[in-house]
Amino acid sequence: MSAKLTFDDEFNNLSIWNGSSGTWSTNWWYKDNWGGYSTSNGGALAGNGEQQWYINANYAPTGAVKPWSASDGVLTITAQPADASIKPLINNAEYTSGMINTWHSFSQQYGYFEIRADLPQGQGLWPAFWLLPQDGSWPPELDVFEVLGNDPTQLYTTVHTNETGTHTKSGQGETVADTSNGYHTYGVDWEADKITFFYDGRQVFQTATPADMHKPMYMIANLAVGGYWPGNADGSTPWPAEMKIDYVRAWDSNPYTDGDPSTGGGAASAPVASSPAASSVLDGTAANDVLVGQADAENRLRGYGGDDRITGGKTFNNINGNAGADTIVGQSTVGDWLLGGQGADSIDASASSGRNIVNGNIGDDRVVGGSGADVLRGGQGNDFISGGAGDDWISGDRGSDTVAGGAGADTFHTRGGAGTMTVTDFNRAEGDQVRLAAGSTYHVSQQGANVAIDIDGGAHVILQKTQMSALSAGWIGVG
Repeated sequence: MSAKLTFDDEFNNLSIWNGSSGTWSTNWWYKDNWGGYSTSNGGALAGNGEQQWYINANYAPTGAVKPWSASDGVLTITAQPADASIKPLINNAEYTSGMINTWHSFSQQYGYFEIRADLPQGQGLWPAFWLLPQDGSWPPELDVFEVLGNDPTQLYTTVHTNETGTHTKSGQGETVADTSNGYHTYGVDWEADKITFFYDGRQVFQTATPADMHKPMYMIANLAVGGYWPGNADGSTPWPAEMKIDYVRAWDSNPYTDGDPSTGGGAASAPVASSPAASSVLDGTAANDVLVGQADAENRLRGYGGDDRITGGKTFNNINGNAGADTIVGQSTVGDWLLGGQGADSIDASASSGRNIVNGNIGDDRVVGGSGADVLRGGQGNDFISGGAGDDWISGDRGSDTVAGGAGADTFHTRGGAGTMTVTDFNRAEGDQVRLAAGSTYHVSQQGANVAIDIDGGAHVILQKTQMSALSAGWIGVG
């Protein structure tokens, strides 16, 4: 049987529960039941000793505080010190933050649940993604991940149970790549007999399913501040603190191990190649496929038709999504070649430490580079490109594109007729520069807080929050 996608929020917008419809509630279900969704002032888990207050989007007196926002396909949950004017409305909590849950809209018994997120670093910060029973009982509880901001390289996965009549738990702390340095995936495969946790597609912990964890559960994502476990925030904690979520998805079974790839029902648990030194070749179909490359092989992965999810290994990945709205993840140590093909694709090389060559190609794509000196192109369409660390070469190509170079000396390239490229973080002190195709002529002007570059042939570059007076020699060149 192939895995079926049962829940998918890519956060092109944020659908908040309003009392009768909406995907995400920003309040605990029991608070809604006590006071009505619009009369509860939000809440916190007092038993944890938390310092923050989760704002209820439907509570008018604190309506000006919005700790959740969706932009460019990313949901951001923001924690920050509470304004003195609203403290009496939030039980005098020191901080405001956000919690979202699907109690009103979605729950499921068994299946695979996954989130892709970039987590904050800082003393007292406590982001999490977890599941609770739809019937309101506790325990059980399934913690897909918890991370403490004072050590973002420690991942905690936990199963809570009351099967013996006493609250017990089993779990594991795992040392992983810095969870505050780019996006990573966190997943759990909850089956009738066992529960398996994954980080970036790699199994990190497995335990038997407890006797009281055989009923539908709903999903929760939140950013807590302080508490008995992480300790309180202090003067070193950076504000605002942001938990960024690229997507939340659920399937009725694990899409990475279930089904027959020949029918588009998932990927085999091991790719075609059997030797770590061999080359792994996987081809998708016209359906929605899940292709997972071999961890220690050079992978050639092709999605063909459908909205595919394609994940490479650690050595080298040559990936082409082809047609469809594909999700592509490259994570090698030497760099990958990643091509989106046709459709609105999401291409993520943030886990790669090598030099990546990435092209969104046709469609409105999201392209994310890694820590190396990457070459990143948007192709046709209105794209979002994030370079990450390293001295990156970035071109939005055609369309109206938004790009961020990240750390390093980045080069933003364009040519006449290419469209408009808006650079959100141009930093000349880091060595950033604009490079125009050979033969280009251009005009530079200050337009409010931005520098505008008009290139003959119709292209434009906008450097946001930049002053011409602060641009040193060599910031722009031709050829």
